[in-house]
Amino acid sequence: MATIHFLNVLEGDCNIIQHDSGRITVMDVSNAYNDEDTEEEKAVKASKEREEMRNRTFVPTGKKNYDQKKSPDNPIEYLKRILTHNNIFRFIISHPDMDHLDGIKDLYQEFNIANTWDTDNNKIIDLNTPFAGYNKEDWKFYINLRAGKNTNTSRKTYSSKNYNSFYKEDDITIICPTSELVQNANQTGDYNDASYAVLFTPPKKGGGKWKILFAGDTHDDSWAYILENHKEEVSNIDILMAPHHGRDSGRNYDFLDVLTPSVTLFGNAKSEHLAYDKYPKTRITNNQAGYVVLETSLDKIEIFVKNFEFAKDFCAKYKFGTPNYNMKYEAYSIGQLNPK
Repeated sequence: MATIHFLNVLEGDCNIIQHDSGRITVMDVSNAYNDEDTEEEKAVKASKEREEMRNRTFVPTGKKNYDQKKSPDNPIEYLKRILTHNNIFRFIISHPDMDHLDGIKDLYQEFNIANTWDTDNNKIIDLNTPFAGYNKEDWKFYINLRAGKNTNTSRKTYSSKNYNSFYKEDDITIICPTSELVQNANQTGDYNDASYAVLFTPPKKGGGKWKILFAGDTHDDSWAYILENHKEEVSNIDILMAPHHGRDSGRNYDFLDVLTPSVTLFGNAKSEHLAYDKYPKTRITNNQAGYVVLETSLDKIEIFVKNFEFAKDFCAKYKFGTPNYNMKYEAYSIGQLNPK
């Protein structure tokens, strides 16, 4: 069955789906480096901004610091560990922010990427301005990719309500954006509302479908569209990758009344910015758990986390007993979801 990897990439996003078909989907990339660092990459790694990311120690009241900021995942190394080949069928760029493009140049150097999903955005970053801990070469690479100058991949600008056979075979539905949302983002400069949101629905027992939503950085206009056009599809979901890393970004949270996720995964952001009190109580953050692996089957989704201390505390909280180590994922089981 399909397996999802929710990586701990310092401050950014990277998700991997290993489909039943054998195809690989990667959505976004951050903290990715190959073995050959350019002078700029060395400078980025040694920058004040990166050092601050690695050494964030603020922990909200009632939370514990598990020090996962100090050992982030490198998606290139992670992919090489879990794959027996170097082929990625689709790479989805949720939207053109640097924390979702961090290491894209090295990713395309190390892997054969057949298809690239991107939006027809018009975002510009002045190359003469500081990149605040990110690599200008990644932005230059993305601009060439967006312009269709990379002939080693097929660039697709799919949007909501586009369908093809690969979507069906890989259980993927594009929930957002629409071409209108992208056009509006190009006019306002708010590219979060041009972000991809992808619903992954692998099969479960009884002919039903699990619902796992990769929400990207979708904001209020996106959710207004989703609830008007895809309400049934996103109702009562099993796993939510929280929009905008789970940040409390002055947004409307009414969409959660429809989604009612069983488990919410928070990505990488400053802990003081995470909206813990807005989401249902079963939440797992990269800041605490390290990477998270979801193994789907017809009758359950089993959840694994990298960090043993978090796994132990989580299992004790829910009275699950001692977490078991899984050698395949190099992670600890902390429980499972059963069909609703």
